[in-house]
Amino acid sequence: MIYSRADQRIYFGDKSWECRSDFFPGFNEAGQPHESIPCGEYCGVYAEIANNGVGYGTFYITTGDPRSRDIHGGGSNLPSPFAPYQGWLGTYGCLRMQNADGEELSQLIIDNKNSDTLIVQEEPYYG
Repeated sequence: MIYSRADQRIYFGDKSWECRSDFFPGFNEAGQPHESIPCGEYCGVYAEIANNGVGYGTFYITTGDPRSRDIHGGGSNLPSPFAPYQGWLGTYGCLRMQNADGEELSQLIIDNKNSDTLIVQEEPYYG
């Protein structure tokens, strides 16, 4: 699985979905700046499809990032954060997908024994 920040897409096999890395400026409780998940390789990625609250939507993909910058849907200030295509809001550093797309990706991860690797890169993905 590859996330290309240049493309704002996440790729899994021959499929891909829009996935955004927009984040709100500011700092977390530890004083660290909000910033998107850094480039690199994240092993042991796993997913769940469930109602995780308005801020996270209908799925959650745990990347293993030490600051818990993961992949989710939802959006606390959106009119319908559980809608299949809820719209877009920034996060505090996570990647955001539309709920329907994230559920599809989550199911692929679950079907793959719920243990995958995510590569985050700046460059476009050329397959």
